[in-house]
Amino acid sequence: MERVEFPRNQLFRKYFRDLLHRAGLRAILAVFLLVAVGLTEGVGLLMLIPFLQLIGIGDSTPSGVVAVVEHVWKSSGLPMTLPAVLSVYALIVSAYALVQWWSTILNSKLSHAITRELRDELFEAMARVQWLRFTQIRGSDINTAMTANLNAVESGTYGLFMLISTAFVVAVHMGVALTLSVPLTCVAIASSATLVIILRPLNRQSYRLGEEWRRTMAALYGVLMEHLGGMKLAKSFGAEARHIRSFCSLSGGLETQANRFAGILSSTQMYYEIGGALVLCLFFYVAVEILQIAAAKLLILVFLFARLVPQFSWMQRTWQGVLNMLPAYGAAMEMAQNFRCSAESLPSDAVAPIQLKKEVELRGVSFRYEKADTRPVLQGIDLTLPAFQTTVILGPSGGGKSTLADLLIGLLTPDDGEILVDGTRLDGALLHAWRRSVGYVPQESVLFHETIRENLLWARPEAQEEEIWEALRLAAADEFVSELPQGLDTIVGDRGLRLSGGQRQRIALARALLRKPVLLLLDEATSNLDQKNERRILEALEGLQGKMTVAIISHRLAAVQCADQVITIEGGMVAQAQPGGTYRRPSRLVLTDSVQK
Repeated sequence: MERVEFPRNQLFRKYFRDLLHRAGLRAILAVFLLVAVGLTEGVGLLMLIPFLQLIGIGDSTPSGVVAVVEHVWKSSGLPMTLPAVLSVYALIVSAYALVQWWSTILNSKLSHAITRELRDELFEAMARVQWLRFTQIRGSDINTAMTANLNAVESGTYGLFMLISTAFVVAVHMGVALTLSVPLTCVAIASSATLVIILRPLNRQSYRLGEEWRRTMAALYGVLMEHLGGMKLAKSFGAEARHIRSFCSLSGGLETQANRFAGILSSTQMYYEIGGALVLCLFFYVAVEILQIAAAKLLILVFLFARLVPQFSWMQRTWQGVLNMLPAYGAAMEMAQNFRCSAESLPSDAVAPIQLKKEVELRGVSFRYEKADTRPVLQGIDLTLPAFQTTVILGPSGGGKSTLADLLIGLLTPDDGEILVDGTRLDGALLHAWRRSVGYVPQESVLFHETIRENLLWARPEAQEEEIWEALRLAAADEFVSELPQGLDTIVGDRGLRLSGGQRQRIALARALLRKPVLLLLDEATSNLDQKNERRILEALEGLQGKMTVAIISHRLAAVQCADQVITIEGGMVAQAQPGGTYRRPSRLVLTDSVQK
Protein backbone atom coordinates (compact mmCIF):
# COMPACT_ATOMS: atom_id res chain seq x y z
CA MET A 1 0.00 0.00 0.00
CA GLU A 2 1.58 3.26 -1.09
CA ARG A 3 1.73 5.99 1.51
CA VAL A 4 1.04 9.65 0.84
CA GLU A 5 3.35 11.79 2.98
CA PHE A 6 1.64 14.83 4.53
CA PRO A 7 3.64 17.90 5.53
CA ARG A 8 3.82 18.14 9.31
CA ASN A 9 1.67 21.25 9.68
CA GLN A 10 -0.94 19.98 7.23
CA LEU A 11 -1.15 16.69 9.10
CA PHE A 12 -1.61 18.47 12.43
CA ARG A 13 -4.41 20.64 11.02
CA LYS A 14 -6.12 17.52 9.71
CA TYR A 15 -5.70 15.84 13.09
CA PHE A 16 -6.98 18.84 15.05
CA ARG A 17 -10.04 19.27 12.82
CA ASP A 18 -10.74 15.57 13.26
CA LEU A 19 -10.56 15.95 17.05
CA LEU A 20 -12.96 18.90 17.09
CA HIS A 21 -15.38 17.06 14.82
CA ARG A 22 -15.35 13.94 16.98
CA ALA A 23 -15.48 15.78 20.31
CA GLY A 24 -18.64 17.68 19.27
CA LEU A 25 -20.61 19.07 22.22
CA ARG A 26 -18.15 17.50 24.62
CA ALA A 27 -15.62 20.06 23.39
CA ILE A 28 -17.86 22.88 24.69
CA LEU A 29 -17.91 21.37 28.18
CA ALA A 30 -14.15 20.83 27.97
CA VAL A 31 -13.59 24.49 27.05
CA PHE A 32 -15.90 25.61 29.86
CA LEU A 33 -13.88 23.58 32.35
CA LEU A 34 -10.63 24.91 30.94
CA VAL A 35 -11.85 28.47 31.43
CA ALA A 36 -12.98 27.60 34.96
CA VAL A 37 -9.56 26.10 35.72
CA GLY A 38 -7.82 29.23 34.49
CA LEU A 39 -10.12 31.61 36.36
CA THR A 40 -9.90 29.78 39.69
CA GLU A 41 -6.13 29.65 39.33
CA GLY A 42 -6.07 33.39 38.62
CA VAL A 43 -8.32 34.27 41.54
CA GLY A 44 -6.17 32.12 43.81
CA LEU A 45 -3.11 34.09 42.75
CA LEU A 46 -4.87 37.41 43.37
CA MET A 47 -5.65 36.24 46.90
CA LEU A 48 -1.96 36.67 47.62
CA ILE A 49 -2.48 40.45 47.58
CA PRO A 50 -4.58 40.73 50.79
CA PHE A 51 -2.31 38.12 52.39
CA LEU A 52 0.75 40.27 51.67
CA GLN A 53 -1.10 43.34 52.97
CA LEU A 54 -1.73 41.55 56.23
CA ILE A 55 1.89 40.63 56.79
CA GLY A 56 3.00 44.18 56.05
CA ILE A 57 4.41 43.84 52.54
CA GLY A 58 1.55 45.62 50.75
CA ASP A 59 1.65 49.08 49.18
CA SER A 60 0.89 52.06 51.41
CA THR A 61 -1.10 53.61 48.56
CA PRO A 62 -2.52 50.69 46.60
CA SER A 63 -3.28 51.24 42.92
CA GLY A 64 -4.31 49.28 39.86
CA VAL A 65 -5.19 45.65 40.40
CA VAL A 66 -4.10 45.82 44.07
CA ALA A 67 -6.66 48.53 44.74
CA VAL A 68 -9.33 46.58 42.87
CA VAL A 69 -8.69 43.42 44.90
CA GLU A 70 -8.78 45.36 48.18
CA HIS A 71 -12.03 47.04 47.12
CA VAL A 72 -13.65 43.70 46.23
CA TRP A 73 -12.54 42.24 49.54
CA LYS A 74 -14.00 45.12 51.56
CA SER A 75 -17.24 44.99 49.51
CA SER A 76 -17.68 41.32 50.40
CA GLY A 77 -18.03 42.23 54.06
CA LEU A 78 -15.32 39.80 55.11
CA PRO A 79 -12.92 40.98 57.81
CA MET A 80 -9.35 41.67 56.71
CA THR A 81 -7.91 39.11 59.09
CA LEU A 82 -5.40 36.34 58.52
CA PRO A 83 -7.87 33.47 59.25
CA ALA A 84 -10.40 34.97 56.81
CA VAL A 85 -7.83 35.44 54.04
CA LEU A 86 -6.38 31.96 54.52
CA SER A 87 -9.86 30.37 54.58
CA VAL A 88 -10.89 32.06 51.33
CA TYR A 89 -7.58 31.11 49.74
CA ALA A 90 -8.03 27.47 50.81
CA LEU A 91 -11.58 27.43 49.37
CA ILE A 92 -10.40 28.87 46.05
CA VAL A 93 -7.51 26.41 45.79
CA SER A 94 -9.90 23.55 46.62
CA ALA A 95 -12.28 24.76 43.91
CA TYR A 96 -9.35 24.94 41.49
CA ALA A 97 -8.28 21.39 42.38
CA LEU A 98 -11.85 20.11 41.95
CA VAL A 99 -12.31 21.74 38.55
CA GLN A 100 -8.83 20.60 37.49
CA TRP A 101 -9.73 17.03 38.53
CA TRP A 102 -12.98 17.18 36.55
CA SER A 103 -11.18 18.63 33.53
CA THR A 104 -8.50 15.92 33.67
CA ILE A 105 -11.13 13.17 33.86
CA LEU A 106 -13.03 14.69 30.93
CA ASN A 107 -9.84 15.01 28.89
CA SER A 108 -9.01 11.38 29.61
CA LYS A 109 -12.51 10.22 28.63
CA LEU A 110 -12.38 12.32 25.48
CA SER A 111 -9.04 10.87 24.39
CA HIS A 112 -10.24 7.31 25.10
CA ALA A 113 -13.56 7.88 23.29
CA ILE A 114 -11.96 9.50 20.25
CA THR A 115 -9.38 6.73 19.97
CA ARG A 116 -12.12 4.11 20.27
CA GLU A 117 -14.04 5.81 17.45
CA LEU A 118 -10.92 5.82 15.29
CA ARG A 119 -10.27 2.14 16.07
CA ASP A 120 -13.88 1.16 15.38
CA GLU A 121 -13.94 3.09 12.11
CA LEU A 122 -10.66 1.55 10.99
CA PHE A 123 -11.94 -1.94 11.77
CA GLU A 124 -15.24 -1.29 10.00
CA ALA A 125 -13.41 0.05 6.95
CA MET A 126 -11.19 -3.06 6.95
CA ALA A 127 -14.20 -5.38 7.31
CA ARG A 128 -15.95 -3.73 4.35
CA VAL A 129 -12.96 -3.62 1.98
CA GLN A 130 -13.07 -5.65 -1.21
CA TRP A 131 -11.46 -9.04 -0.85
CA LEU A 132 -9.00 -8.46 -3.70
CA ARG A 133 -7.77 -5.25 -2.09
CA PHE A 134 -7.51 -6.93 1.31
CA THR A 135 -5.24 -9.65 -0.07
CA GLN A 136 -2.75 -6.96 -1.15
CA ILE A 137 -2.21 -5.66 2.41
CA ARG A 138 0.10 -7.19 5.02
CA GLY A 139 -1.79 -8.38 8.06
CA SER A 140 0.96 -7.04 10.30
CA ASP A 141 0.43 -3.52 8.89
CA ILE A 142 -3.23 -3.71 9.91
CA ASN A 143 -2.24 -5.04 13.32
CA THR A 144 0.24 -2.20 13.80
CA ALA A 145 -2.32 0.43 12.83
CA MET A 146 -5.01 -1.04 15.09
CA THR A 147 -2.78 -1.36 18.15
CA ALA A 148 0.56 0.45 18.32
CA ASN A 149 -0.39 3.41 16.12
CA LEU A 150 -3.74 4.06 17.78
CA ASN A 151 -2.24 3.60 21.25
CA ALA A 152 0.23 6.34 20.33
CA VAL A 153 -2.67 8.49 19.08
CA GLU A 154 -4.51 8.01 22.37
CA SER A 155 -1.48 9.11 24.38
CA GLY A 156 -0.86 12.08 22.09
CA THR A 157 -4.52 13.13 22.16
CA TYR A 158 -4.61 13.14 25.94
CA GLY A 159 -1.39 15.17 25.94
CA LEU A 160 -2.89 17.69 23.52
CA PHE A 161 -5.99 18.14 25.68
CA MET A 162 -3.82 18.67 28.75
CA LEU A 163 -1.63 21.08 26.78
CA ILE A 164 -4.70 23.15 25.89
CA SER A 165 -5.78 23.05 29.54
CA THR A 166 -2.36 24.27 30.66
CA ALA A 167 -2.41 26.95 27.97
CA PHE A 168 -5.59 28.41 29.52
CA VAL A 169 -3.95 28.50 32.93
CA VAL A 170 -0.84 30.14 31.46
CA ALA A 171 -3.01 32.69 29.68
CA VAL A 172 -4.67 33.63 32.99
CA HIS A 173 -1.25 33.88 34.65
CA MET A 174 -0.07 36.19 31.90
CA GLY A 175 -3.25 38.24 32.23
CA VAL A 176 -2.69 38.69 35.97
CA ALA A 177 0.94 39.56 35.30
CA LEU A 178 -0.09 42.20 32.76
CA THR A 179 -2.29 43.90 35.35
CA LEU A 180 0.70 44.08 37.68
CA SER A 181 3.42 45.14 35.23
CA VAL A 182 3.13 45.36 31.46
CA PRO A 183 6.89 45.87 30.81
CA LEU A 184 7.98 42.90 32.91
CA THR A 185 5.32 40.69 31.38
CA CYS A 186 6.47 41.70 27.89
CA VAL A 187 10.03 40.74 28.87
CA ALA A 188 8.79 37.32 29.96
CA ILE A 189 6.73 36.83 26.78
CA ALA A 190 9.63 37.87 24.54
CA SER A 191 11.98 35.52 26.37
CA SER A 192 9.55 32.60 26.04
CA ALA A 193 9.07 33.30 22.33
CA THR A 194 12.84 33.30 21.87
CA LEU A 195 13.10 29.88 23.53
CA VAL A 196 10.30 28.52 21.33
CA ILE A 197 12.18 29.65 18.21
CA ILE A 198 15.47 28.18 19.47
CA LEU A 199 13.77 24.83 20.11
CA ARG A 200 12.07 24.52 16.70
CA PRO A 201 14.75 22.12 15.39
CA LEU A 202 13.91 19.79 18.27
CA ASN A 203 10.27 19.87 17.17
CA ARG A 204 11.26 18.75 13.68
CA GLN A 205 13.41 15.98 15.16
CA SER A 206 10.44 14.82 17.27
CA TYR A 207 8.30 14.45 14.15
CA ARG A 208 11.02 12.59 12.24
CA LEU A 209 11.58 10.24 15.17
CA GLY A 210 7.83 9.55 15.21
CA GLU A 211 8.01 8.51 11.56
CA GLU A 212 11.04 6.30 12.24
CA TRP A 213 9.24 4.73 15.22
CA ARG A 214 6.18 4.01 13.08
CA ARG A 215 8.22 2.28 10.39
CA THR A 216 10.27 0.27 12.88
CA MET A 217 7.17 -0.78 14.81
CA ALA A 218 5.50 -1.94 11.57
CA ALA A 219 8.59 -4.00 10.72
CA LEU A 220 8.66 -5.45 14.25
CA TYR A 221 5.01 -6.50 14.00
CA GLY A 222 5.80 -8.02 10.61
CA VAL A 223 8.54 -10.23 12.06
CA LEU A 224 6.34 -11.16 15.02
CA MET A 225 3.33 -12.13 12.88
CA GLU A 226 5.48 -14.07 10.42
CA HIS A 227 7.08 -16.03 13.26
CA LEU A 228 3.75 -16.78 14.94
CA GLY A 229 2.23 -17.85 11.63
CA GLY A 230 5.23 -19.98 10.72
CA MET A 231 6.29 -21.16 14.18
CA LYS A 232 6.15 -24.83 13.21
CA LEU A 233 8.10 -24.23 10.00
CA ALA A 234 10.69 -22.11 11.80
CA LYS A 235 11.26 -24.81 14.40
CA SER A 236 11.39 -27.59 11.82
CA PHE A 237 14.02 -25.63 9.86
CA GLY A 238 15.91 -24.67 13.01
CA ALA A 239 15.48 -21.03 12.00
CA GLU A 240 14.57 -19.65 15.43
CA ALA A 241 17.89 -17.80 15.74
CA ARG A 242 17.27 -15.96 12.47
CA HIS A 243 13.89 -14.70 13.67
CA ILE A 244 15.32 -13.83 17.07
CA ARG A 245 18.07 -11.75 15.43
CA SER A 246 15.56 -9.89 13.25
CA PHE A 247 13.24 -9.22 16.16
CA CYS A 248 16.00 -8.13 18.53
CA SER A 249 17.52 -5.85 15.90
CA LEU A 250 14.21 -4.06 15.40
CA SER A 251 13.54 -4.02 19.13
CA GLY A 252 16.94 -2.40 19.61
CA GLY A 253 15.98 0.17 16.99
CA LEU A 254 12.88 1.05 18.99
CA GLU A 255 15.01 1.41 22.10
CA THR A 256 17.40 3.75 20.28
CA GLN A 257 14.53 5.87 18.99
CA ALA A 258 12.97 6.03 22.45
CA ASN A 259 16.31 7.13 23.93
CA ARG A 260 16.74 9.78 21.25
CA PHE A 261 13.26 11.13 21.94
CA ALA A 262 13.94 11.10 25.68
CA GLY A 263 17.08 13.09 24.90
CA ILE A 264 14.99 15.67 23.02
CA LEU A 265 12.62 16.02 25.98
CA SER A 266 15.53 16.31 28.42
CA SER A 267 17.21 18.92 26.22
CA THR A 268 14.00 20.93 26.14
CA GLN A 269 13.74 20.85 29.92
CA MET A 270 17.41 21.83 30.27
CA TYR A 271 17.04 24.78 27.89
CA TYR A 272 13.98 26.03 29.78
CA GLU A 273 15.68 25.71 33.17
CA ILE A 274 18.76 27.60 31.98
CA GLY A 275 16.67 30.08 30.05
CA GLY A 276 14.32 30.49 33.00
CA ALA A 277 17.22 31.30 35.32
CA LEU A 278 18.58 33.88 32.87
CA VAL A 279 15.15 35.44 32.38
CA LEU A 280 14.61 35.58 36.14
CA CYS A 281 17.90 37.44 36.55
CA LEU A 282 16.92 39.88 33.81
CA PHE A 283 13.48 40.12 35.36
CA PHE A 284 14.84 41.08 38.78
CA TYR A 285 17.27 43.59 37.34
CA VAL A 286 14.61 45.38 35.28
CA ALA A 287 12.09 45.28 38.15
CA VAL A 288 14.44 46.62 40.83
CA GLU A 289 16.91 48.85 38.97
CA ILE A 290 14.77 50.25 36.17
CA LEU A 291 11.06 49.99 37.03
CA GLN A 292 11.48 50.04 40.83
CA ILE A 293 8.38 47.93 41.37
CA ALA A 294 6.90 47.73 44.86
CA ALA A 295 7.70 44.68 46.96
CA ALA A 296 4.16 43.23 46.96
CA LYS A 297 3.85 43.33 43.18
CA LEU A 298 7.37 42.01 42.75
CA LEU A 299 6.76 39.03 45.02
CA ILE A 300 3.55 38.14 43.17
CA LEU A 301 5.27 38.50 39.79
CA VAL A 302 8.18 36.35 40.91
CA PHE A 303 5.73 33.75 42.16
CA LEU A 304 3.86 33.89 38.84
CA PHE A 305 6.89 33.51 36.63
CA ALA A 306 8.40 30.85 38.85
CA ARG A 307 5.29 28.80 38.09
CA LEU A 308 5.22 29.75 34.41
CA VAL A 309 8.71 28.48 33.56
CA PRO A 310 7.99 24.78 34.34
CA GLN A 311 4.57 25.11 32.69
CA PHE A 312 6.14 26.47 29.51
CA SER A 313 8.69 23.64 29.63
CA TRP A 314 5.95 21.04 30.11
CA MET A 315 3.89 22.52 27.26
CA GLN A 316 6.88 22.43 24.92
CA ARG A 317 7.65 18.79 25.77
CA THR A 318 4.00 17.82 25.41
CA TRP A 319 3.88 19.52 22.02
CA GLN A 320 6.92 17.50 20.98
CA GLY A 321 5.04 14.37 22.09
CA VAL A 322 2.10 15.36 19.89
CA LEU A 323 4.43 15.88 16.93
CA ASN A 324 6.03 12.51 17.63
CA MET A 325 2.57 10.90 17.50
CA LEU A 326 1.40 12.53 14.24
CA PRO A 327 3.00 9.98 11.83
CA ALA A 328 1.16 7.15 13.63
CA TYR A 329 -2.13 9.04 13.27
CA GLY A 330 -1.41 9.76 9.60
CA ALA A 331 -0.64 6.09 8.86
CA ALA A 332 -3.80 4.83 10.60
CA MET A 333 -6.05 7.36 8.89
CA GLU A 334 -4.46 6.74 5.51
CA MET A 335 -5.06 3.03 5.88
CA ALA A 336 -8.71 3.68 6.77
CA GLN A 337 -9.07 5.96 3.74
CA ASN A 338 -7.52 3.38 1.42
CA PHE A 339 -9.94 0.79 2.77
CA ARG A 340 -12.88 3.12 2.17
CA CYS A 341 -11.76 3.79 -1.41
CA SER A 342 -12.04 0.03 -2.05
CA ALA A 343 -15.11 -0.57 0.11
CA GLU A 344 -17.98 -2.81 -0.84
CA SER A 345 -21.52 -1.54 -0.64
CA LEU A 346 -22.98 -3.91 1.93
CA PRO A 347 -26.75 -4.09 2.42
CA SER A 348 -28.36 -4.46 5.83
CA ASP A 349 -28.66 -7.82 7.53
CA ALA A 350 -32.34 -7.79 6.62
CA VAL A 351 -31.51 -8.85 3.04
CA ALA A 352 -32.94 -12.32 2.51
CA PRO A 353 -30.60 -15.15 1.44
CA ILE A 354 -30.83 -16.25 -2.19
CA GLN A 355 -32.56 -19.49 -3.11
CA LEU A 356 -31.02 -21.84 -5.69
CA LYS A 357 -33.53 -24.00 -7.54
CA LYS A 358 -32.11 -24.49 -11.04
CA GLU A 359 -28.45 -23.73 -11.59
CA VAL A 360 -25.42 -21.51 -11.16
CA GLU A 361 -24.11 -20.46 -14.56
CA LEU A 362 -20.86 -18.78 -15.60
CA ARG A 363 -20.96 -17.13 -19.04
CA GLY A 364 -17.73 -16.00 -20.64
CA VAL A 365 -16.11 -15.25 -17.28
CA SER A 366 -12.58 -13.82 -17.31
CA PHE A 367 -10.57 -12.47 -14.41
CA ARG A 368 -7.22 -10.72 -13.81
CA TYR A 369 -5.74 -9.90 -10.40
CA GLU A 370 -3.95 -6.91 -11.86
CA LYS A 371 -5.40 -4.89 -14.70
CA ALA A 372 -1.94 -4.71 -16.28
CA ASP A 373 -1.68 -8.51 -16.54
CA THR A 374 -1.52 -9.52 -20.20
CA ARG A 375 -2.79 -13.03 -19.50
CA PRO A 376 -5.93 -13.46 -17.35
CA VAL A 377 -6.03 -16.07 -14.60
CA LEU A 378 -9.36 -17.27 -15.98
CA GLN A 379 -10.43 -16.71 -19.56
CA GLY A 380 -13.79 -17.28 -21.22
CA ILE A 381 -15.13 -19.70 -18.61
CA ASP A 382 -18.49 -21.20 -19.56
CA LEU A 383 -19.87 -23.76 -17.13
CA THR A 384 -23.03 -24.72 -15.29
CA LEU A 385 -23.50 -26.11 -11.78
CA PRO A 386 -26.93 -27.81 -11.71
CA ALA A 387 -28.90 -27.45 -8.49
CA PHE A 388 -28.93 -30.42 -6.09
CA GLN A 389 -26.04 -32.07 -7.90
CA THR A 390 -22.37 -32.46 -7.05
CA THR A 391 -19.92 -30.88 -9.46
CA VAL A 392 -16.23 -31.72 -9.15
CA ILE A 393 -13.82 -29.19 -10.66
CA LEU A 394 -10.42 -30.74 -11.31
CA GLY A 395 -7.16 -29.27 -12.49
CA PRO A 396 -3.49 -28.94 -11.68
CA SER A 397 -2.15 -26.43 -9.16
CA GLY A 398 -1.95 -22.93 -10.60
CA GLY A 399 -4.69 -23.60 -13.13
CA GLY A 400 -7.12 -21.06 -11.67
CA LYS A 401 -9.32 -23.35 -9.56
CA SER A 402 -9.10 -21.31 -6.34
CA THR A 403 -9.80 -18.11 -8.27
CA LEU A 404 -12.87 -19.82 -9.69
CA ALA A 405 -13.89 -20.74 -6.12
CA ASP A 406 -13.60 -17.10 -5.02
CA LEU A 407 -15.78 -16.08 -7.97
CA LEU A 408 -18.37 -18.74 -7.17
CA ILE A 409 -18.78 -17.61 -3.55
CA GLY A 410 -18.85 -13.92 -4.52
CA LEU A 411 -15.52 -12.79 -3.05
CA LEU A 412 -14.33 -11.72 -6.50
CA THR A 413 -16.30 -10.31 -9.42
CA PRO A 414 -15.50 -11.07 -13.09
CA ASP A 415 -13.67 -8.56 -15.25
CA ASP A 416 -15.65 -9.89 -18.20
CA GLY A 417 -18.69 -12.10 -18.46
CA GLU A 418 -21.29 -12.76 -15.78
CA ILE A 419 -22.35 -15.19 -13.08
CA LEU A 420 -26.05 -16.02 -12.87
CA VAL A 421 -28.07 -17.78 -10.17
CA ASP A 422 -31.31 -19.16 -11.58
CA GLY A 423 -30.91 -16.71 -14.45
CA THR A 424 -30.37 -13.64 -12.22
CA ARG A 425 -27.07 -11.77 -12.59
CA LEU A 426 -24.99 -11.88 -9.43
CA ASP A 427 -23.89 -8.33 -8.63
CA GLY A 428 -24.65 -5.37 -6.35
CA ALA A 429 -26.77 -6.17 -3.31
CA LEU A 430 -27.33 -9.72 -4.56
CA LEU A 431 -23.63 -10.42 -4.18
CA HIS A 432 -23.73 -10.05 -0.39
CA ALA A 433 -27.00 -11.97 -0.16
CA TRP A 434 -25.36 -14.77 -2.15
CA ARG A 435 -22.43 -14.94 0.28
CA ARG A 436 -24.89 -15.37 3.12
CA SER A 437 -26.43 -18.27 1.22
CA VAL A 438 -23.32 -20.36 0.54
CA GLY A 439 -21.17 -22.60 2.71
CA TYR A 440 -17.42 -22.55 2.18
CA VAL A 441 -14.75 -24.99 3.34
CA PRO A 442 -11.21 -23.83 2.41
CA GLN A 443 -8.05 -25.89 2.14
CA GLU A 444 -6.79 -24.56 5.47
CA SER A 445 -9.68 -24.82 7.89
CA VAL A 446 -10.12 -21.69 9.98
CA LEU A 447 -11.07 -22.51 13.57
CA PHE A 448 -11.05 -20.00 16.41
CA HIS A 449 -9.59 -20.46 19.89
CA GLU A 450 -13.02 -21.28 21.29
CA THR A 451 -15.17 -24.35 21.91
CA ILE A 452 -16.41 -26.59 19.13
CA ARG A 453 -19.91 -25.28 19.84
CA GLU A 454 -18.86 -21.64 19.47
CA ASN A 455 -16.96 -22.42 16.27
CA LEU A 456 -20.07 -24.01 14.80
CA LEU A 457 -22.47 -21.29 15.99
CA TRP A 458 -20.24 -18.69 14.35
CA ALA A 459 -21.87 -19.70 11.05
CA ARG A 460 -25.43 -19.61 12.43
CA PRO A 461 -25.79 -18.20 15.97
CA GLU A 462 -29.46 -19.16 16.33
CA ALA A 463 -28.92 -22.88 15.62
CA GLN A 464 -30.39 -25.32 18.14
CA GLU A 465 -28.59 -28.23 19.81
CA GLU A 466 -30.21 -30.87 17.59
CA GLU A 467 -29.27 -28.89 14.47
CA ILE A 468 -25.64 -28.78 15.62
CA TRP A 469 -25.52 -32.55 16.07
CA GLU A 470 -27.25 -33.09 12.72
CA ALA A 471 -24.57 -30.98 10.99
CA LEU A 472 -21.87 -32.96 12.79
CA ARG A 473 -23.51 -36.21 11.69
CA LEU A 474 -23.66 -35.10 8.06
CA ALA A 475 -19.96 -34.18 8.28
CA ALA A 476 -19.09 -37.54 9.88
CA ALA A 477 -17.83 -35.65 12.93
CA ASP A 478 -20.46 -36.55 15.53
CA GLU A 479 -18.69 -39.70 16.68
CA PHE A 480 -15.33 -38.16 17.58
CA VAL A 481 -16.96 -35.04 19.11
CA SER A 482 -19.17 -37.15 21.37
CA GLU A 483 -16.09 -39.07 22.55
CA LEU A 484 -14.27 -35.91 23.66
CA PRO A 485 -14.35 -35.43 27.47
CA GLN A 486 -16.14 -32.08 27.15
CA GLY A 487 -17.95 -32.79 23.91
CA LEU A 488 -19.14 -29.63 22.18
CA ASP A 489 -17.57 -27.53 24.92
CA THR A 490 -14.04 -28.70 24.09
CA ILE A 491 -11.63 -25.83 23.39
CA VAL A 492 -10.03 -26.47 19.99
CA GLY A 493 -6.94 -24.28 20.61
CA ASP A 494 -5.46 -21.56 18.47
CA ARG A 495 -6.45 -22.28 14.84
CA GLY A 496 -7.77 -25.65 16.03
CA LEU A 497 -4.32 -27.07 16.77
CA ARG A 498 -5.67 -29.38 19.49
CA LEU A 499 -7.52 -31.35 16.81
CA SER A 500 -6.06 -33.48 14.03
CA GLY A 501 -6.14 -32.23 10.44
CA GLY A 502 -9.02 -34.53 9.56
CA GLN A 503 -10.99 -33.51 12.63
CA ARG A 504 -10.49 -29.83 11.85
CA GLN A 505 -11.74 -30.30 8.30
CA ARG A 506 -14.83 -32.21 9.45
CA ILE A 507 -15.64 -29.48 11.99
CA ALA A 508 -15.20 -26.90 9.21
CA LEU A 509 -17.53 -28.95 6.99
CA ALA A 510 -20.09 -29.23 9.80
CA ARG A 511 -19.94 -25.47 10.30
CA ALA A 512 -20.65 -24.90 6.62
CA LEU A 513 -23.51 -27.43 6.69
CA LEU A 514 -25.04 -25.88 9.81
CA ARG A 515 -25.65 -22.79 7.72
CA LYS A 516 -27.96 -24.87 5.47
CA PRO A 517 -26.37 -23.38 2.37
CA VAL A 518 -27.87 -23.42 -1.11
CA LEU A 519 -24.34 -24.06 -2.42
CA LEU A 520 -21.63 -25.93 -0.52
CA LEU A 521 -18.17 -25.27 -1.94
CA LEU A 522 -15.04 -27.14 -0.88
CA ASP A 523 -11.80 -25.61 -2.15
CA GLU A 524 -9.07 -28.28 -1.92
CA ALA A 525 -10.59 -29.20 1.44
CA THR A 526 -9.14 -32.74 1.35
CA SER A 527 -5.79 -32.03 -0.28
CA ASN A 528 -3.85 -32.05 3.02
CA LEU A 529 -5.55 -35.14 4.43
CA ASP A 530 -4.47 -38.75 4.36
CA GLN A 531 -6.59 -41.28 2.44
CA LYS A 532 -8.51 -42.39 5.52
CA ASN A 533 -9.65 -38.88 6.47
CA GLU A 534 -10.19 -37.94 2.84
CA ARG A 535 -12.46 -40.96 2.44
CA ARG A 536 -14.49 -39.91 5.49
CA ILE A 537 -15.04 -36.44 4.07
CA LEU A 538 -15.97 -37.80 0.64
CA GLU A 539 -18.36 -40.34 2.15
CA ALA A 540 -20.03 -37.52 4.03
CA LEU A 541 -20.37 -35.59 0.78
CA GLU A 542 -21.81 -38.64 -0.98
CA GLY A 543 -24.57 -38.58 1.60
CA LEU A 544 -25.50 -35.08 0.46
CA GLN A 545 -26.03 -36.03 -3.19
CA GLY A 546 -29.47 -34.99 -4.35
CA LYS A 547 -30.06 -32.94 -1.18
CA MET A 548 -27.73 -29.99 -1.72
CA THR A 549 -25.82 -28.25 -4.51
CA VAL A 550 -22.16 -29.09 -3.97
CA ALA A 551 -19.02 -27.91 -5.76
CA ILE A 552 -15.75 -29.67 -4.97
CA ILE A 553 -12.54 -28.11 -6.24
CA SER A 554 -9.61 -30.48 -6.16
CA HIS A 555 -6.50 -31.69 -7.94
CA ARG A 556 -7.05 -35.26 -6.68
CA LEU A 557 -9.01 -37.86 -8.61
CA ALA A 558 -10.58 -39.32 -5.47
CA ALA A 559 -13.16 -36.53 -5.52
CA VAL A 560 -14.64 -37.95 -8.74
CA GLN A 561 -16.46 -40.67 -6.77
CA CYS A 562 -18.88 -37.99 -5.50
CA ALA A 563 -19.46 -36.34 -8.86
CA ASP A 564 -22.61 -35.94 -10.89
CA GLN A 565 -20.45 -34.00 -13.35
CA VAL A 566 -16.72 -33.35 -13.66
CA ILE A 567 -15.23 -30.15 -15.06
CA THR A 568 -11.54 -29.87 -15.81
CA ILE A 569 -9.82 -26.46 -15.61
CA GLU A 570 -6.43 -26.11 -17.26
CA GLY A 571 -4.51 -22.93 -18.00
CA GLY A 572 -7.41 -20.77 -16.87
CA MET A 573 -9.89 -22.34 -19.31
CA VAL A 574 -12.39 -25.21 -19.30
CA ALA A 575 -10.55 -28.16 -20.80
CA GLN A 576 -13.29 -30.75 -20.40
CA ALA A 577 -16.77 -31.28 -18.95
CA GLN A 578 -18.18 -34.79 -18.49
CA PRO A 579 -20.79 -36.62 -16.46
CA GLY A 580 -19.30 -38.00 -13.26
CA GLY A 581 -19.59 -41.69 -14.10
CA THR A 582 -17.86 -41.35 -17.48
CA TYR A 583 -14.89 -39.19 -16.46
CA ARG A 584 -11.65 -39.73 -18.34
CA ARG A 585 -8.54 -37.79 -17.56
CA PRO A 586 -7.12 -35.74 -20.48
CA SER A 587 -3.79 -37.21 -21.49
CA ARG A 588 -1.92 -33.95 -20.92
CA LEU A 589 -3.44 -33.30 -17.48
CA VAL A 590 -1.40 -34.20 -14.40
CA LEU A 591 -3.51 -34.99 -11.33
CA THR A 592 -2.87 -36.80 -8.07
CA ASP A 593 -4.44 -40.23 -7.75
CA SER A 594 -5.82 -41.09 -4.35
CA VAL A 595 -6.58 -44.79 -4.24
CA GLN A 596 -9.85 -45.80 -2.64
CA LYS A 597 -9.87 -49.08 -0.78
